[in-house]
Amino acid sequence: MRSRRLITAIFLSFFLSLLSSADAFIICTSSRSANQHHYNNASPPSRCQATSLPDLNYGLSDKEFHTWLQSQVQTAPGRNTYASTYDDCLTSIVSWRKRYRGNPSLWKRIFKKDRVMKELIESAPVIEFVKCAIEHQEDDDDDDDANNKKFTIIDLCSGKGYLSMFLSEILPREKVDKFILVDKAWAIANKKTTTELKPHHMNWDHIYGTAVDTDGEEESSYFTTWPIPLYTSKQDLKDSCNQRQMTKHFFSKIDGPIIILAVHLCGTLSLKAIDMFNNNQEVKLFALKPCCLPQMVYANRGDVFRIGQHEFDARDVCSNGQFSKGNWNGPPRWHLQPRFDTWADNLFKGINVGGSSTLEQDGSEEDNGYRVSMSSHDGVKVKDDIVIQVDGGFQNTYIFAEREPITPAIWEN
Repeated sequence: MRSRRLITAIFLSFFLSLLSSADAFIICTSSRSANQHHYNNASPPSRCQATSLPDLNYGLSDKEFHTWLQSQVQTAPGRNTYASTYDDCLTSIVSWRKRYRGNPSLWKRIFKKDRVMKELIESAPVIEFVKCAIEHQEDDDDDDDANNKKFTIIDLCSGKGYLSMFLSEILPREKVDKFILVDKAWAIANKKTTTELKPHHMNWDHIYGTAVDTDGEEESSYFTTWPIPLYTSKQDLKDSCNQRQMTKHFFSKIDGPIIILAVHLCGTLSLKAIDMFNNNQEVKLFALKPCCLPQMVYANRGDVFRIGQHEFDARDVCSNGQFSKGNWNGPPRWHLQPRFDTWADNLFKGINVGGSSTLEQDGSEEDNGYRVSMSSHDGVKVKDDIVIQVDGGFQNTYIFAEREPITPAIWEN
């Protein structure tokens, strides 16, 4: 009898605890529903209140979403220096959101806040450079056909293509023909058939997927909704055959000036990007933001890197260490800054404009860091130290180049 009462008491206690948990869940869920249209900038005091952050999958109106985006970049590095570019990019993100409104799962995959904000912050100087270049390109009055030639922009190691996605929304359609997003993780695509994606391929539904309306009905491809078309190209820049294929199918066939953008290029990929600029006279403008240092394998072999008319010892720039799933595995990062500075200096010297020797060189301490410029009869190049990585980050070097005839507004800016 006593055992039966004990069992009953235990069961009753367990049942009441379930009810209590359910009530807590209901309260938490109700709180989230009531607050999903409002964003509280204060730090959440409890895990339950943390769920009341804005529902970015359309819990906010587009205007509210834009206001929330502005709050996320108020103190971002470069926010004041590149104010108009930041404003343009935030408006672009709202346009992406509208594009994928009928497909919340795709929008959720594309808009990962921390990732998109990082792309915006680190790409802002390059976006500003391209905006200025396109805006101030002068037409050739002696050649009517030249007036109609648009730019083609090649985005190397593009990843999903955030940089080109920003620029597609921002740049004038009458001056830019297309973007080519180059990455080895894409599948092969052509006009007749699209290769079925394999697990190792990067998802391209945000470019080629089928758009759906608010009722869930399929409409046209997202490809046709971009203001300036985005094309993908599967290329491994480290493969010499692919470099020759790009020269054959891109540089020799594109009718009009070309811009190469190379942001976040790791290790020796920066060398390949510079080779691409040096070896193809059709490339008018070039922007490079180098990333990780080359691995020690090159130093251990005694390699000498050669780009353009410049060469340097791999032992001076190589290092152990790399990021793995967002975590740094290697020596303290601050220890690598002198090597990174040497790496950036050598990359700059390897660009075949501005002359093999310095005809005009200015070094000055600007608000953002140190700038070196070189110019000659064949063009101009600039190495800028633009502080966008803080809290231990040091990869703040941007390299820009233009072949003659130069666009003065770019370099005076």
